[in-house]
Order: sequence, then structure tokens, then C-alpha cells
Amino acid sequence: MNLSITHAEVYTKAEKYSQTTPCVFLGMILSGLEYMNVYAPDGTLAADIEEQSLILIPEDFHLDFQFGELRKNYMILLRLDGLQWNEQSRTIELEYEGGKFHLPVMIPVSPVRKEQIQETFHRIIHLNKSALPAETKAAEMLVSSLLAEFLEHSASDRKQEIPETLIKLKSAIDSDTDFQKTLTELMDDLPMTEIHLRRLFQKYYHTNPANYRARLRLAKIQKLLTETDLSFKEVADSAGMNHVTHLYLFLKKHCNMTPAELRKNLRM
Repeated sequence: MNLSITHAEVYTKAEKYSQTTPCVFLGMILSGLEYMNVYAPDGTLAADIEEQSLILIPEDFHLDFQFGELRKNYMILLRLDGLQWNEQSRTIELEYEGGKFHLPVMIPVSPVRKEQIQETFHRIIHLNKSALPAETKAAEMLVSSLLAEFLEHSASDRKQEIPETLIKLKSAIDSDTDFQKTLTELMDDLPMTEIHLRRLFQKYYHTNPANYRARLRLAKIQKLLTETDLSFKEVADSAGMNHVTHLYLFLKKHCNMTPAELRKNLRM
């Protein structure tokens, strides 16, 4: 995913404004909103934004909005390849790793997730002000986590369509939290060939099993680097890696950082 942040800020002043989006807008609306109407390029209403929500608005959309004195909203302006409006489905379409994901313009933020998402926006704003490449890269990674909120919301609407065997495979991958088994071993007990399972996984989850598992491994590594003081060798062991060198190579490939750089940036 080719992503770069143009600007990130929190807004608190009362304002009435109308504008066309010069790039992708990713935001969180908390309070003070009197109205915000989002119009697609063809002039039709795409969304009527509400408070306590995340919003994702493609380039060349038109916004009409007004905030009062109690305003608080976050907004990230970014360049994101592969994001466009699908007029037929009336959803945002994101092309990623050969798949097409249909995303809503707005999703609600639950009270349980509110503080965590708000903290993510704060960290992005802080990191994006840095001139250090590692910190701006960390900000971009956090933006990806916000985009994942939209993907997760969209995926929840498709769960009933997914074959039971595929659900079992995903559950087996999710349950192997110490990464002790190979993907082939996890597929052995399922009533489909490995090739067919991989094809179905790509079709329904828009990624292959290996990439999905790599993301789970990366999430665990990030958690361990952020929340513990484990040595890099201990982190590698916990992530199912035979040698600490594998941890360095893995993070170089997926984050372009060393374990030390990633730990420093995630703890800021």
C-alpha cells in the first residue's frame, strides 16, 4: 500500500466551511458537530456524518460542514494509491494486493475503542511532525491501523458468505499464537487440498494465508516490543523464529526498521 501523510491535526475551533478534498481525508469526529455532508464527485450525497465516528473520504469529494464551540475532531490528509469511489456500489473501493475492498465513508466508534483510536491519532500527529524518516514511517504504519478499522467493519458484513472450512482454517491460524506449526500442518486436517484452500482464502479474505499469518506475527512482535522489555532473542522466540537474525530480516522486510528502531518509535 503506497501511503504518505500530507498533514495531520486536531481541530477545536468553531467553523463553518465548504471545500473539495485535495487528497484523501481520514478523520475522527468526536464532538461539536452541527452538520457535515459529504458529496461524491457526481454531486450525490455520499454520507451524512455523525459524531463518534471515523470517516474516510476520497479525493475530489465535496464537504459542507459546521462545528460549534465544543468542537473536537482529528483529520489526516494523505496520499493513498488505489482508493476510489465506486458509483455503482456507493462505497469506497480500495485495491490492495490484488483484491478489491468495499469500504463505507463512515463507521461508528464504540465507547470501548474510542480512547485507543484517539490515542492513535495523537501519536500520528506527533510522529508526523518529526523530520526523522523512521518516525514518519511509524506514523504511516499507524494510519494503516486506522484503515484496518474500515476493513474490519466491512469484513463483518461478509462473514455469513464464507465457507465453514475456510473459517476453520482462519481459526486454526489465529489460534497458533506461538507460531509453532507450519501452514501445511494447519491445513492437513481440513477436507480440501492445500491449493484449493489458498485460493479460497485469497478470494474471501483478499490475502493469502502466508501474508495473513505474517501480519499476525508482526502484530505480536509490535505488542512485545511495545509492552515488554524482552530481549530481541526472546521476542524472536515468542514469535516462532529460530534465530534472532530472522527477526531482523522480518522487520526489515515489513517495516524497513530494526527491532530497536521499531521499539523506540512505538513507545513514543
